[in-house]
Amino acid sequence: MRIVVLLIFLQVHLKRIQGSVQEDEIQGSAQEDALHFLTHDDFHRPTEDAEVFLTEEDFRNGELLTSKSSNTSKFLTRQLFSHGDIRGKAAWKLKTRRKGARRNGVIAGIKKWPNGRIPYVLSGQYTERERAVLARSFQEYHKRTCVRFVPRSPLDRDYLYIGKIDGCYSDVGRAGGRQELSLDDGCMQYDTAIHELMHSVGFYHEHERWDRDSYIKILWQNIDRDAYDQFGKVDLSESSYYGQVYDYYSIMHYDSLAFSKNGLETMVARRPEMTRVIGSAINFSPTDILKMNLMYKCGHETIPDVVNSNSVPPIPPPPLLPPPTLPAVHTPIGSVRPITVEDEDDDCKDKTNLCWRWLDRCNSFFFEKIMKEFCASSCGFCSPKIPTAPKKSPEEVPPSYLTLG
Repeated sequence: MRIVVLLIFLQVHLKRIQGSVQEDEIQGSAQEDALHFLTHDDFHRPTEDAEVFLTEEDFRNGELLTSKSSNTSKFLTRQLFSHGDIRGKAAWKLKTRRKGARRNGVIAGIKKWPNGRIPYVLSGQYTERERAVLARSFQEYHKRTCVRFVPRSPLDRDYLYIGKIDGCYSDVGRAGGRQELSLDDGCMQYDTAIHELMHSVGFYHEHERWDRDSYIKILWQNIDRDAYDQFGKVDLSESSYYGQVYDYYSIMHYDSLAFSKNGLETMVARRPEMTRVIGSAINFSPTDILKMNLMYKCGHETIPDVVNSNSVPPIPPPPLLPPPTLPAVHTPIGSVRPITVEDEDDDCKDKTNLCWRWLDRCNSFFFEKIMKEFCASSCGFCSPKIPTAPKKSPEEVPPSYLTLG
């Protein structure tokens, strides 16, 4: 009997040992698989995302960066799920206030950064080159405006956390507390960085101005349905544009293919030659700089007095055409039929600013009639003009001896 019990005990013990060995083998295999998928970049990133600041060396490296003549901020409108680049409290307010409108530049003092001072902390995951790009972006604000990005102190409750979070996005103005600004892989280019930072300073997109319909035309039929809210309008009731005219050259303007679902243009300029200009900025326009200086009541020493290659002469004069010798930065894909603002019937217009909400009903059996009445332009019901020759009265018919043949 004792021998039987002893044998059973030995069998159970051996099974436990075998199970432990198999578990160790599985864990070892999993570790080997994990190591197989690791890249060199993974080892250069810290295991814990330490919060750091830019150094003097970063700013020196930023001055050495060569400027690119190409625009990379179009990545903002190609991000997955068509989220756009405004997130946080500002994005939540846009969803809940879509019946109204939002401002181009924030007005309320609570949304501005006191004295233009913006405390920040930086993720430790950025490479030396990426830190140089961010340093150069900061320096451009410091050079052109009185806005200052400064390392966060223990007394700063409201601050920017700049990190590789999820794509390229920012809140608008001062949101309160820790405020995320994401500049992930693919976002760390100069033009994209200053665009996102300008959101943090307090500005929405230029193409969302309340008066935008006088300057651009939105082609709703080409826009991804999930991105309709990226083409809302801003509120002009409180002089929120600081007295400045619409700026085709703004770094805050999206390009003509933004959030396209079919490769065709989603917005075109009322001045056809400006369609290739919108969204092509690689630096601030003079109007961008002027509006920031007016928002934060900066001194005259920061008011722009130079014209950049992608800019227009100082405001208030309206934007001029770029020099004819300047190559186009971006040539958008043309639509099937050349789009001009004169090819529609003058009487064929939207009768409401809310057509973007109901674009899915344009061809509905039940709603087509009312959509034709109120949203004819947005739904594409407008037919092109057919030029007709004026009828000549009898006295206008030329004598037969003046005609050929």
